[in-house]
Amino acid sequence: MNIPRSCKTIFFCILSIICLLGCGKKGDPRAPATITPTKIKDLTALPRGGAIDLSWSIPYQYTDGSRLLDLKGFKILRSEISFDKFCAGCPKRFPVLYDIDYQTYMMSKPRSTMIEYTDRALHAKNVYTYRIVSYTSENQLSPKSNAQEISWDVSSLPPRELQAELKRKSVLLTWEEPDALEDGTPLEGIVGYTLYRRSPGEVYPDSPVNDKPVTTLACRDNGIEPDKNYLYTLRAIRKVRETFIESKGSAEVSINTTDRTPLGAPTGLIAIPLKTGMTLKWDENKEPGLNGYNLYRKAEGEDEFKKLNSALLLKASFIDRSLKDREFYTYTVTAIDDATQPNESETSQEAVIQYRY
Repeated sequence: MNIPRSCKTIFFCILSIICLLGCGKKGDPRAPATITPTKIKDLTALPRGGAIDLSWSIPYQYTDGSRLLDLKGFKILRSEISFDKFCAGCPKRFPVLYDIDYQTYMMSKPRSTMIEYTDRALHAKNVYTYRIVSYTSENQLSPKSNAQEISWDVSSLPPRELQAELKRKSVLLTWEEPDALEDGTPLEGIVGYTLYRRSPGEVYPDSPVNDKPVTTLACRDNGIEPDKNYLYTLRAIRKVRETFIESKGSAEVSINTTDRTPLGAPTGLIAIPLKTGMTLKWDENKEPGLNGYNLYRKAEGEDEFKKLNSALLLKASFIDRSLKDREFYTYTVTAIDDATQPNESETSQEAVIQYRY
């Protein structure tokens, strides 16, 4: 069969174009990028109370920025190396310490935005390094989290004889140092103490009251509110290599912050008879928390004192104008503090004088 020449020409043109398209330079083969949960970057590890407390934020996105919808769980990876074999730059093995099922965890803590785990399977004189990976229902693993390295050893016994005393608008805490380490060996490595405060019905927060370790056997809590109940516990801090390990908490002590302690009684009360009336003066009370004064008077023949001021006196002076000539009067003054339920001091020494002018 004879094919027309024009058809042959068209056929060879199409064939040439196909060949040109198929003969380009081939690039390196690339696997499609795997979308995984984002990396956890805020893993923390707190060594205290005979254990290491781990916590980290729950991831909510894939690495491409889309919403993470099928989070399945978390694998806690832990390296364990003894002090005598530890090498800072050497590679570490990270076997899985524990696997947390996300849904099961959230059933017990439905509003949590953090995952928490306490590692108690510890041995003295070991370096523990932790990392976390999250994974999806299809076992897509996130990148490993930031690392947390803890040098673990025997912690101190708790501090002893913790006591709390209300001092106006603060609480003074005092205590005695621990007797020994938890294994009974002599106390060593103690660098200070951390104080924790809670309200009844609450748990102690992760952060202590003090910003840095207290190095004495007393501290003051200025962050209280009046007329409330608080509980305190204290932990001793021992330094092991570069790690600060907190002891278990001391026995709790409770306190109510309703101020029931009055100021000291005013001093130096004098009475000066003048034409305008009896001028009363006294030494200004320098104690913190002063709100004012009350002045009392008793005339000759009267059994009880009567308060002269209708509102608190803000200055250490007063002029009594309701007097009778040649009559004897007795005066006394008290100090009032600024507590929610104000306390009145004891009365000052009395000033007895006859008004004559």
